[in-house]
Parts: sequence; structure tokens; C-alpha cells
Amino acid sequence: MFSDQLVEALKRLDIRHTPSVKQFKRAIRASFERFLRFTHRYWFHEISEQAQVRALSHMCATHLGLDPLYDEVKARIADMNTYLDADSLRRQASTVVRLTVVTLFGLIGTITTGFLGMNLLAEADAPLWRKALWFGVVFAATTWLTIYTMVKSQRLSDFIDALSNDRLGFRGKMAALARVWRSGAD
Repeated sequence: MFSDQLVEALKRLDIRHTPSVKQFKRAIRASFERFLRFTHRYWFHEISEQAQVRALSHMCATHLGLDPLYDEVKARIADMNTYLDADSLRRQASTVVRLTVVTLFGLIGTITTGFLGMNLLAEADAPLWRKALWFGVVFAATTWLTIYTMVKSQRLSDFIDALSNDRLGFRGKMAALARVWRSGAD
């Protein structure tokens, strides 16, 4: 039954379709949970103290090959669950790298504006509409720059890796910088 559920989950999986991937993950997690519940509640090698019942149970289990089947299904479910865990960790690591890149480039802007001071444009005595206009312009530019950095974060991460690589020469580092804006570089 568990093996059939795994086969059905794999049949419905279409890796190009995000809802299908989410359903697959839910199905595998649910199968793993049900299998653990089954194991802890119902999987016993000794079901009775009586010799005849124990012998009959052992004979049926041996004839049906239950132990190898159980081990095979257990290994398959565990492998799929391990894969899902590893994929989840990979996605989290990728997100952390991207956020780190955005933070790094945001830090450059923060330090620059902090060094120049907040009074770069002396607008303290300006009318409210002009202050609001400057606020809107700076807000829109900062939002656009943050989103743009997030879009390019994987390529920027590759560039940061190239910068930190001591074996890579100046040309290699500049080529990595050029790949940030080249289309199809992923």
C-alpha cells in the first residue's frame, strides 16, 4: 500500500509545475508520517506468546516476504524524505546567499549616505510638497534598486565568489562582473 502511494505521488509529479511539486512534497511527508505511525503501532515480529500462533505468524511473514518488503518501502520513503530535506536546505541556503548579497550591496549604499550625511540636499526649510516629492523619489529609487539587486543576486553572488578567489586574476574577476549583466548567464 505504501509503495503504491509512492508510485502515485511520483506519477503526479511535474517538476515544471509548482503546485504539482508542492503536492508531491505533501504526499511524501504524509506517507512518511503514516509509515512511522504504522511502524510504531502495528509492526511486530512477535504477536503472541503462544507457540502455534507465533509459528503461524512467522510462516505467513516468511511466505509473503514481509520483512524484505518492509525494509524496501522503509528505504524508499526514507530516501524520498531525505531528498526533500536536502532540497529544502538547498533552497534555504540559496535564499540566505541571495539575502546576503542584497544586504552587502545595501550596506554600500547605507555607508555612502551615512558618510555624506543626511543633509546632502538642504531641504529642511522647503515646502512639504517638495519634501514629499524627494521622499517619493528616494523611496522609489531605493525600492527599484533593492528589487533589481534581488533579481541579479545569484549572478552577484557568483561575482563576489570570483572576487574572493585568490587564484583568479584581474581579467577573470572582471569577466565575472560582466556576467552579472549579460543575458543568459545563468
